[in-house]
Amino acid sequence: MSNIFGIDVSALQAFQQAIEVTSNNVANASTPGYDEESIDLTAAAPQETGGASIGAGVVVSGVQRAFSQAATNQLNTSQSSLGQLNALQNYTSQIDNLFGTTAGGLTTALQNYYSGWSSVADDPTSSASREALLGDASQLASNLNSTASQLNELNTDVNTGITTDVQQINSISTQISSLNAQISASSGSGQSPNELLDQRDQLVSNLSQLVGVTTTSNSDGSINVYVGNGQPLVLDQNTYQLSTVANQFNASQLEVASSTSGGASISGSITSGDLGGLLAARTQAIDPALSQLGQIATAVAQSANTQQASGLNLYGQLGSNLFSVGAPLVTASSANTDGTTASASISNIGALTSDNYLLSYNAGAYSLTDATTGASIALSGAGTSASPLVASSVGLSIVLSGTPAAGDQFLVQPTAQAASTFSVALTDPSGLAAAGAIQTSASDSNTGTATIGAGTVLDPANPDLLDTTTIQFLTPTTYSVNGAGSYAYTPGGNIDENGWQVQISGTPAAGDTFTVQSNAGGTGDNTNALASANQQTQGVLSDGTESLSGAVSGLISAVGAQAQQVNTAQTAQTAVNTQAQSNVQSISGVNLDDEAANLLQWQQAYQASAQALAVANGLFTNLLDAVNGTYT
Repeated sequence: MSNIFGIDVSALQAFQQAIEVTSNNVANASTPGYDEESIDLTAAAPQETGGASIGAGVVVSGVQRAFSQAATNQLNTSQSSLGQLNALQNYTSQIDNLFGTTAGGLTTALQNYYSGWSSVADDPTSSASREALLGDASQLASNLNSTASQLNELNTDVNTGITTDVQQINSISTQISSLNAQISASSGSGQSPNELLDQRDQLVSNLSQLVGVTTTSNSDGSINVYVGNGQPLVLDQNTYQLSTVANQFNASQLEVASSTSGGASISGSITSGDLGGLLAARTQAIDPALSQLGQIATAVAQSANTQQASGLNLYGQLGSNLFSVGAPLVTASSANTDGTTASASISNIGALTSDNYLLSYNAGAYSLTDATTGASIALSGAGTSASPLVASSVGLSIVLSGTPAAGDQFLVQPTAQAASTFSVALTDPSGLAAAGAIQTSASDSNTGTATIGAGTVLDPANPDLLDTTTIQFLTPTTYSVNGAGSYAYTPGGNIDENGWQVQISGTPAAGDTFTVQSNAGGTGDNTNALASANQQTQGVLSDGTESLSGAVSGLISAVGAQAQQVNTAQTAQTAVNTQAQSNVQSISGVNLDDEAANLLQWQQAYQASAQALAVANGLFTNLLDAVNGTYT
């Protein structure tokens, strides 16, 4: 009789626990990270009675959670990739909006500036046209400054995001290590800490959205968590904090370091999660856009200033600089062991790119590497003021204050600060050089048919540029310059002297004379103004193959293409992540229809067990009555 009671009571207890597990599933159907649980029922060991083996009821052997490590890993990986693309898309879309604006944008500002030169060419002595041109120049400078400022603000925003992510990562790591301790203790006592496991898995999922992680399991139920190239965040119950450190070349930009890296940056190995997206936004979108904008600003300034120096202003003087722009930025690494400094200048605007370069000193020799492509750049010179390091292929000249120590490095950023420092240097409208610097003429007494062109200034810095020069033909095929020498004449060939170049065409006669002299007094001349206006479409960059207008269009197109590419990748990764979530949900999620069926099943089983217990109780009562009747 006792066996009947034992069987029924074990069933009631087991089915009551089954109902509790099912109710818990229903209660946590919407709880993030909760894995559906199911009860494991096992038949109790049978009892031997009169030579027969009779069951002894049911026991609860455990409560299992529906969990797949493979599906979870897939979800975490997809979340890391999506987190990276979400962060990157946030910045590429902002940059696209910044450069894609047409009304009042860079394209319009540049067009207005060159149109201003055309207006001056139409009336070189007009004060109104000259004032308007200076206004257009100021507007161009304002646009470049404003765009650069907004890009720098994005860099500041990236720093804030990096700091926030690192703090959250450290907080989550601490929570995971704490759960590791609790799970290890529970596992040691033979319990199944499903709720603790769910909480830890959810924390790892949250962590994967911030940074790409990998995990390994330990025998005591704890896990290890790693980031980057294997830098540990959590080892069992120990945490290893991340931190932010200043970039070795730019203290205003934050990098990520690990307590296991000795303070060295591990940013290069963090390529996924929101943190990876922030780092990528800076290196792949913000800084390149700032450098490309600076390349355009540098080209505008140098070409305008060169043309100014090639003409005369209303005072009959060679024009002074119209624009001012910051020199290339050269920064010594914070890891350098001595105080050597370096400076750079642009020697060839046509060869200039928007890339940055790493100058290193080892074994008594300098090396220059493109920081973007990794390509080695040929150098010549000694690095002194008398013999600068010349990287002719990229248009740079570098001078160092002394001899660096072995291992010293310098980051050369030719155009990084150009747009933010771009300004109008000329304030006097009469100082605009609209007239050509030289004028040419043929003597009225010439008897030949030769003619001389207007001439071109090759070297505005030549001290003899405005000196009067006489070209006299000794014979129809030879000429002298200022009465000296005898040079062979080629019709249409270049004649270079004192920083200028002219061409004489046709057939001269012996004694014919041509003069090249200062154009002082030619206030109505518009030669230089026309040349300045034409700079918009002339090849200035990429070894003379790309115009300034083309460079601006190329920048806007590149920024737009990058934004579109990131948007496309983000859309695709969103679909991957959605599928990964569905896979996890199909395995671990709570299905309320299934739980309702389970509740009905366990309820019926419980009621049946209660009925069986009632029957057993009746039998026991009858037995007692029978026994009592015997002894009455």
